[in-house]
Amino acid sequence: MKRTFWLNLLVLGLVLVLLSGCAGRQASPGAGDEKITLRFANYFPGESGPGKIGSVFAEDIKALTGGRVEVEYYPGGMLLGPDKMYDGVMEGIADIGLSNLAYTFGRFKVTEVLDLPLGFPNAWVANHVVSDFLKEYMPKEFEDTHILTLHTSPANNIITVKVPVRKPEDLKGLTLRGTGYIAKLVEALGGTARPVSMPEAYDNLSKGVIDGLLVPYETTKTFRYGEVTNYVTEVWPLGQVYTFYLTMNKNIWEKLPADVQDIITKYIEDEYQEKLAQMWNGIDIDGKKYAIESGYEIIEIAPGELATWQNLANNVIKDYTASMVSAGYSEAEVNGWISFIRERIDYWSGKQIELGIKSSTGVDEVLFQ
Repeated sequence: MKRTFWLNLLVLGLVLVLLSGCAGRQASPGAGDEKITLRFANYFPGESGPGKIGSVFAEDIKALTGGRVEVEYYPGGMLLGPDKMYDGVMEGIADIGLSNLAYTFGRFKVTEVLDLPLGFPNAWVANHVVSDFLKEYMPKEFEDTHILTLHTSPANNIITVKVPVRKPEDLKGLTLRGTGYIAKLVEALGGTARPVSMPEAYDNLSKGVIDGLLVPYETTKTFRYGEVTNYVTEVWPLGQVYTFYLTMNKNIWEKLPADVQDIITKYIEDEYQEKLAQMWNGIDIDGKKYAIESGYEIIEIAPGELATWQNLANNVIKDYTASMVSAGYSEAEVNGWISFIRERIDYWSGKQIELGIKSSTGVDEVLFQ
């Protein structure tokens, strides 16, 4: 009897220890049906369009998973700045991160082809093209994380404080904000580029540190540049955009239950990519309306001058191709990426007309009234 009593007591003690250990341990992503919390970092201000779209992601994923996945959202650089985003996601500071390729210029060499002046007419077209590029090529440079999607800004224009730019020669002596291959285009056109972060550019403009920017219309509202600039030169026919990535910590992704992975993947492909395209497209229309209502002088490139601008822009494409060949890629491979992008631009431009989607820039058929 005594032996049985002590054996039962020992078993009870072991059970209590095990239960205590389990209670003190946090469930890892993928542990049955327990709640999963993911931290999402974004450097855009929370009240901006690119900031709000992160909240949309968090709300939609929670709803689609029946509350199993809670996305804690940190906009405005609260958790990670744009230049620290990718490493921060790799290291687990954030589980999901949104940032711009140009903040780590040279790191994503293949994907940076999307930052070249290849003829993107507007945000709606560009967003669908970069998504197609990711699916077609899946660059290995993102293999340290689980890449969720790519998206882009609207087409860039030259926005200046004091000097209207009517031809490339007018850029001589001007310093414009530009990073990565956007900076390369500023220099190819005759200006001086300075890699100022978007949040810091307002003060640089107001203090005369920079004379302008190569950015989309939407920035007049998103970053309040409309308060300190006065001229817009529509160089969107050159078709250059800023490319963004949305990526996830690889280890965290792999620990998610298979059904949660499927929900997130399907949601991004079926809904979120279009929401990104519509968001960027919509805020650029708002930005152009603001520029018109605020009395900006809006300058269009004269048809006879467009070839001059495009010839200068082509130098950026040639330099990119040469740099990639030096890095070990074949010229045919690089030209293949560029041809694919241009073919998809043509395809999605046709779809935009077919669907009747209006934009701030592009051919007359798609311009908002």
